[in-house]
Amino acid sequence: MYKENLYKNNKKPFILFLISRNISTFANMIFYIYFMWIIVNEYYSVFLVSLIPAFSLLGYLIVAIPEGYIIDKYNRKKVFILLNLFSIIIYSVLFIKNSLLIIYSVDFFSSLLMWVISDDFRAITKEIIPEENIKNAQSMDQTSRGVAMFFGIILGGFFIFINHFFMYYFLVIISIISLVIILNLNARKIHKYKYNSNGFKYSFKIMKRIIPFLLLLMLLNGLFISLDVFSAGLIHIIMKASSIYYTLMILGYPAGMLLGGIISTRKMYSRLYGNEKYMVIYVLFLGFLLILISLNRVPILDSLFTFIIGIILAFINIELETLLINGIPSAITGKFNSITAMFSIGSSPAMAFIFGILSKFLYFPYIIAIAGIITIITSFTVISILKSFKMNISKIKDMYPELLNEGDM
Repeated sequence: MYKENLYKNNKKPFILFLISRNISTFANMIFYIYFMWIIVNEYYSVFLVSLIPAFSLLGYLIVAIPEGYIIDKYNRKKVFILLNLFSIIIYSVLFIKNSLLIIYSVDFFSSLLMWVISDDFRAITKEIIPEENIKNAQSMDQTSRGVAMFFGIILGGFFIFINHFFMYYFLVIISIISLVIILNLNARKIHKYKYNSNGFKYSFKIMKRIIPFLLLLMLLNGLFISLDVFSAGLIHIIMKASSIYYTLMILGYPAGMLLGGIISTRKMYSRLYGNEKYMVIYVLFLGFLLILISLNRVPILDSLFTFIIGIILAFINIELETLLINGIPSAITGKFNSITAMFSIGSSPAMAFIFGILSKFLYFPYIIAIAGIITIITSFTVISILKSFKMNISKIKDMYPELLNEGDM
């Protein structure tokens, strides 16, 4: 009853933190979509476009370890506020000059801040939401993130047709709004914890038990970055279509994630939740969809394919993130997230750069097809990897009781 009352009291703060986090995602998506198209249109280079996703993920990898230490040691709300303040400063840099150096620099730092804000938000969620409500919180997270990405893509496409200074002002203004929303928030902690100086030691111990799962994440993320790298090139260079079709293609992901998040809250989804066989089907479908995208030459169909991908990714993310959040003690949430991030997105910057280089020697739709084939092959390893992952993640609290405080038990 005590936790139920706290959950009711914390629901509003959770939603406001969620809105602020999603504004960060929304702003980053506007920037991402706008400059991916501008670069491919002005320079006609898939390689230069590939540097946008490469830099956006590279920044996070550089800061991943220290941000885990900061999130666990310091007040997470204050960290959240500081990160939002930095976002305002970074987007203001765009007013200096519209050059590739400025674009890549803002891409690097704004994406870095967005990722760290997301990690801090996960730690705050763990702190203020009871374990039995985490799945609902994750469904809300996926659904709202889909909404933020959806409208970010629409506005990113819209700003392509008007003066770029309007976009710069807009990014700064909404970043200020994101900061204001969370300035006076107060939430009672449900999962209380004390800073643990050995958090990284425990995180590495846990990580060693789920290495196959982390390698699976690394492989899939590395392969799927091919779509980020080549989407603008597929639409502009291969299909000779306008930026509207590019916008629609990218729009498919958050639209699908939005629907997937909504479906996951329904009772019908409970029959699918936790079943490794369905996860195999999800990954298998993702591989086939990559191949279809590589072969397709009808621009509007790509938006349908990415929509289906979005639905599947929502199902996968909700299940895996719920397992992780519930399984990891509050005391090391930030550190563990920072280390696992090295695996979950660690291959993406390198693969984005490699895909960009390969496009100079190989017809780039073939590269997407090869990524799809590897994804299909990978799907046959999913059942054994997930069973091992679930077994090990469920034992963490029993293996390391010294990490638990009253709020975790």
